[in-house]
Amino acid sequence: MDAILNCNLDDMEDYYILLGCDELSTVEQILAEFKVKALECHPDKHPGNPKAVENFQKLQQAKEILTNEESRACYDYWRRSKITIPFQQWEALSNSIKTAENSKDGLSDERREQDDAETFGEKPQSPKSPDSPRFLDSNCLHLRFRWSGDAPSELLRKFRNYEI
Repeated sequence: MDAILNCNLDDMEDYYILLGCDELSTVEQILAEFKVKALECHPDKHPGNPKAVENFQKLQQAKEILTNEESRACYDYWRRSKITIPFQQWEALSNSIKTAENSKDGLSDERREQDDAETFGEKPQSPKSPDSPRFLDSNCLHLRFRWSGDAPSELLRKFRNYEI
């Protein structure tokens, strides 16, 4: 939590700047820039320099994220949001939320509606309740009901005169 609270937008690595390209660069351009930068700071060219290893690992990570279409879309979304949390932590949180949502897929519709209602502070509705949208959609009892000839005439009279 301290890492999130003390995080500064200027301290975070921008993968596009690190590789020397921009958001409009194609995958081929990103790979070409990676090769040039990787040759410059490859650990084999700078033996005994731990900074070279660290820079090379950052370049590899930037290349992996920016060459994968889905990861790049997530990275661009995070970058535009200006959230002061490192991308790896943001991605981990996003993945845990997606996992939690996917685990709901094994639940029944009734249980999923109850969970959603509890999450948003609403009173869960039973599908058998007339106020439930599923009750109205699936059964439409309120539309199919017709007065039969057996109904007491007094009840019909009160109904027609709005006395009920």
